Amino acid sequence: MNKDKITFAKISGYDAVIAAAVHADVHVVHRAGALEEADVVALCDDLVTLGCTGRHNLVLDLSAVTHIDYRGFDRLAACAKFLRQSGGELKICGLSEYHRVLFRASGRYGEFEYFDSPDAAAADFALEASLI
Repeated sequence: MNKDKITFAKISGYDAVIAAAVHADVHVVHRAGALEEADVVALCDDLVTLGCTGRHNLVLDLSAVTHIDYRGFDRLAACAKFLRQSGGELKICGLSEYHRVLFRASGRYGEFEYFDSPDAAAADFALEASLI
């Protein structure tokens, strides 16, 4: 069996990339356009639902997002904490410099790991799993 097989699937309205690596299944959630506060709430509901169904290693791909309402950062941080307590992690990729500034200004920047691409985040999960 190829440990680095990547499967693409469409699951309940979002694209998920499931990367089977040693012990880590990685699920990539893509979002696009402007994320207003209500959109971030819905996104977090999706992330918690994934976590509750055993999908604890999540990558949030924001490369196609044009704006994020800073009022949603506390909720994203709470989702990340929930996933960590469940034995997983929420990694973020595809942030523009503008979005990085927003995360820093919110005081929540240090609560996430950031990557340039979903593949880089998935590789980090695989590396972490191989160290266990």
